Amino acid sequence: MKLCNASNEKTLLDWAAQLCPDSPRKRVKEWIMAGRFCLDGQVVTKAGLRLSDPGERLNLGAPERAVAAWGHRKRIHPKLVLVYLDADLAIVDKEAGLLSVPTDNQAKISAIEVLAHYLNDHRGEARRRSYFGTAEPVKPLPVHRLDQYTSGLLCIAFNDESRRKLIGQLRSHDFLREYIAYADGDAPEASGVWRDHLELDEGGYSQQLRQSAESGTTEAVTHYSVEAIYARHHVTKLRIRLETGLKHQIRIQAAAHGLPLIGDRIYHPGTQKAIAKQGAKLPYGFKRQALHAALIGIRHPKSGGKLKFQSKIPGDMQDLEARLRADKGRAFVE
Repeated sequence: MKLCNASNEKTLLDWAAQLCPDSPRKRVKEWIMAGRFCLDGQVVTKAGLRLSDPGERLNLGAPERAVAAWGHRKRIHPKLVLVYLDADLAIVDKEAGLLSVPTDNQAKISAIEVLAHYLNDHRGEARRRSYFGTAEPVKPLPVHRLDQYTSGLLCIAFNDESRRKLIGQLRSHDFLREYIAYADGDAPEASGVWRDHLELDEGGYSQQLRQSAESGTTEAVTHYSVEAIYARHHVTKLRIRLETGLKHQIRIQAAAHGLPLIGDRIYHPGTQKAIAKQGAKLPYGFKRQALHAALIGIRHPKSGGKLKFQSKIPGDMQDLEARLRADKGRAFVE
């Protein structure tokens, strides 16, 4: 942009009013604040912005293209952080206790609904125009899920085409999902693969392990590697990569292979016994399954570019690790 004398500068409102000579300045100002004007293809919302004659660079209407994708973390709910946003998808980082998607039998809000409320707030018209090229409400669509008490990264789509392509990556195993888990037990190998046949119970709530492929079963494949061993407690820190993605897959497979996750109330016998005893403390004082979705890697459904997102383990798991590290007799595996 060429430098001009201050005498040639006017406010954005002045230039916008010239574009709309039949509209009152007050209305034009409201349009600016609502994100209805674009400068150089990007939404501008500051009516007092001073600039030289923008000519054809200033337009009333949607931008020709979305602005650069969201590139920072923003907490939009006490239990949800927005990590990435563009016109096709979002990545959010949820805390334990928040549902991924709405369910019929629970009135609690979900991550999908939190994101929809944030993007469709009446004050967010400029944001929608900036990212989606329209002020119309957007509808987040689930791509995959996390258990309510599993924390970490979740991918959400904004249109049917993007959702279809992202789910296609899940099915072709091109969608990278890695987790950090803390398990009771000693892993027999530094790394390995779990292959099991699983079947959901009649209520669709928990998985059951089957000895072989039968009608109604699905093969679950999970890769694991040992990140640390806390020898005194016989606790293993695992990095887990999903190849398939069935409900409760990591939790039931870890338990089936002698490494039930700390705090798991369905598949860890020790946690179940503690819950059954009135007033008994949960092992390590940990109140949920010690499982965190730490990494997502995808190909962008429109551009095809590779995207990767990481999330640090949350405070409760950091406290658990600090307690395990503080005790003598620990050993670490690179």
